[in-house]
Amino acid sequence: MEHFWLIWLVSVLCALCTIPIQSNMIRQHVKLQATIYPNKKVPPISVMVAIMIIQSCVFLTVATAIGLWLMPSTGLRLWILDHWVSGAGLPFSVRSFWVVSIGSGIAVGLLVKWVDRFFFQQHMTTIMGKEPISSRFFGFLSSFYGGVCEEVLMRLGVMTVIVFLAQKIGWMGISYWLGICIAAIVFAASHLPTNYMTYGKGNVVTVWTLLLNGILGILFGLLYWRYGLEAAIISHFSADIVLHVVFKNKSRK
Repeated sequence: MEHFWLIWLVSVLCALCTIPIQSNMIRQHVKLQATIYPNKKVPPISVMVAIMIIQSCVFLTVATAIGLWLMPSTGLRLWILDHWVSGAGLPFSVRSFWVVSIGSGIAVGLLVKWVDRFFFQQHMTTIMGKEPISSRFFGFLSSFYGGVCEEVLMRLGVMTVIVFLAQKIGWMGISYWLGICIAAIVFAASHLPTNYMTYGKGNVVTVWTLLLNGILGILFGLLYWRYGLEAAIISHFSADIVLHVVFKNKSRK
């Protein structure tokens, strides 16, 4: 648990980066709902954003605490952090770590963007006027949440717990793959509410969300297993920069 406060503080700061995005998303949703239910009263936007941020901080606290507590029993590691703090040996070179982490993020970002563009984009129409991540600046801010917060929640939290439980019941041989796949499914499904709110419910939106985020989730899980959580964080951040900054789409009308 020696790294708890560092991971928790960084993840909370990254969660705070989403305040402008959350405000934009809630403002659009409230505006849309007002046209449907003109007499419905809703709390101030600032209050709803504060509630969402507090909720994220609580989840991050729980995921960090449980993940770090169980991690020593699973074989999963914070390789780079341990190396920098205590001089622990690495099973790979620092150079290969950076090449794999950044390179895999860029590669999977390009793959997901290609699949999105040629198979899904023409079917996606926003019902809120514009997407929550409506600019490259918002995309840059969201990359910190995705890279750090989502990896703390999904890989350090969900995947570590699944691997621990699988090993405890004797499924050592498949424990890591089970953790990778379940965490990827949870990660992909966690994007459904926002995407339904933005694009409406439908088979295309569901497949789009689960498939593309599932691809990302499997890669990040593999990196956590082989290179440590830090690799998953850097890869996720790199992929989000590709998807939400470099190749940011104009709002889909």
